[in-house]
Amino acid sequence: MPALATTHSLNDYLKLPISRYREQLRQGNAQSIEVSYTHRSKPYQYSIQLTKTSCNYGGNRYWWLCPKCYQRTSTLYCAGLYVCRHCIGANYGSQLQQPIDRIYSNLNALRERLGWQVGIIHGIGERPKGMHHSTYERLLVEYEQLTNKLIRTFY
Repeated sequence: MPALATTHSLNDYLKLPISRYREQLRQGNAQSIEVSYTHRSKPYQYSIQLTKTSCNYGGNRYWWLCPKCYQRTSTLYCAGLYVCRHCIGANYGSQLQQPIDRIYSNLNALRERLGWQVGIIHGIGERPKGMHHSTYERLLVEYEQLTNKLIRTFY
């Protein structure tokens, strides 16, 4: 059973993605980035170390090194200091969903992929233009299985 909603998810924290500094990183060979911000009325100013990996088709990809555990990550989360998701101890929002909520999320994702209006109360729509018939049939079977699973939870 997933943790109850009293547990924090990563959506509760400010994000610092490395992509925010993409242009700055393209211009030079940076080893760290200086950050300065205020969190809960307390000012912070420090530098976060960077590392880079080579890409298969040339160039480099930059990563943060977590100030706490020195793991490589693309996004840091603010809990006073910016740290990785492992150090912050928070879960993804989907990890906190209850089983019935997960069924609703999966049904809505299927409806969106099929181009139908979101919400189980709406009827089944037509096959989206360009979607292969076998893909459409497979998604319909999956949709029907999820709908039956949802109905069984109420009985």
